[in-house]
Amino acid sequence: MFERDPLVTTVSGFERPGTVRNDALSGEEILQFTENGFLRVGRVLSDEKLEQIRLEIAKFRKTGEEIDLLDLSQWEVGEGGVPQEPGKTVAFLFNLWRTSPVYRTLIMDERFALWSSQVLGCRDVRVLEDNALSKDPLSGGELKWHQDFSYWPLAQPNAVTLWIALDDVTLENGAMHMAVGSHLLGERLPTVFGTGASYFKDRRPKSVMPIVEPHSVGLDTEVMTLGAGEATLHHSLTWHASGPNNTNDPRRAAVCRYVADGTIWLGERRYEYNYSSSEVGLNLGDPIGGAYFPVVKKKELV
Repeated sequence: MFERDPLVTTVSGFERPGTVRNDALSGEEILQFTENGFLRVGRVLSDEKLEQIRLEIAKFRKTGEEIDLLDLSQWEVGEGGVPQEPGKTVAFLFNLWRTSPVYRTLIMDERFALWSSQVLGCRDVRVLEDNALSKDPLSGGELKWHQDFSYWPLAQPNAVTLWIALDDVTLENGAMHMAVGSHLLGERLPTVFGTGASYFKDRRPKSVMPIVEPHSVGLDTEVMTLGAGEATLHHSLTWHASGPNNTNDPRRAAVCRYVADGTIWLGERRYEYNYSSSEVGLNLGDPIGGAYFPVVKKKELV
């Protein structure tokens, strides 16, 4: 297991496994994920692969292909009545795997598919999406409490996020906070990341409530400090948030999201996703699939 590997010290003083993890999740780890809604996986990328992905993100940022975190209509109105984009200090790139061989190799990693299928309890997983995130130095970039499922056009929360640190992640540069066991409380309304205000009430049952501060409902939180190359897995219903980057260096991450094969597509009826139903060739009620959501070959259990 990766916990027994020799440790190396990073520039920021982090100790991390000296070798990249290649084995399956243990039963104890799957139990931990089931109870907490998240799991530290360990080191998943080599230093060479880390630098390759960093350079790829920098290349795409130069082309101006960043996308908005939310619909313009949901932005908070700022000075002079001009909408203020909540995520303007967080570069957000979407689905690089469709145009970048580097990102395609990353999201098609057989280990990631294996771990995702283990925690989801399914035979196969499909690519849902990838994201590349960068919190610029000395920037706000605060993301309020939210859960991933709220922003997806899916009927069931059968999806997970693998969040890979491309730099050492600390409290000072905006590490994620996870609300322990929050996934067990079910679906919540989506929130405007910068303000925490809930929306889409008209598209969700009245029983779906806004997310609140975790401590107000008795939930503990954990800060996800990570060394560069290390990763976490979290459930699509897990509440998470992150703070600003108060350092002089960027805090970057590569995010791979996987969905259980057979999960049902609800399209625009649930959320205005980056792709329309017609674009991906799916109808309301279809199992997710097609060229935009391919099956990922998974590493065999050993």
